[in-house]
Amino acid sequence: MYQSILVPIDGSDQSCEALRVAANLVDPESGSLYALNIQDPPLADDAMGRAAGLLATNADEIVQKEGRAVIEQACERVGLTNKQVQPIVFSGKPAQVILDESRRLGVDAVVMGSRGNSNIKSLVVGSVSYRVMHVASCAVIIVG
Repeated sequence: MYQSILVPIDGSDQSCEALRVAANLVDPESGSLYALNIQDPPLADDAMGRAAGLLATNADEIVQKEGRAVIEQACERVGLTNKQVQPIVFSGKPAQVILDESRRLGVDAVVMGSRGNSNIKSLVVGSVSYRVMHVASCAVIIVG
């Protein structure tokens, strides 16, 4: 049993399966299960702002709302309650955010899907799970 596990959640079937696996691996009495969602920063509402790459004035509020919704849906799909999972939401580059949070939290393991919602992008850039697996200072469990 692990005392603390971080699970990146993007709403994909594989990330939900990773959450299910992590829930079975974390100590049910004293363990901590963290669900991390990483959002793209929302751009400004107006055409000029979007063209300039400016962030929405309420970007953090949007990121938090949308990220928490993704985590809640994943928890519902696997039968977990809000009391069993600690949600964390950020915007940024997925691999870097996962690595940063795993270090900050000092988790024993990261459990993640082998692929998420960005399959085409990961073919070009390299998969997030591959990067995390090779750089993380904790155990990394990849769920297929």
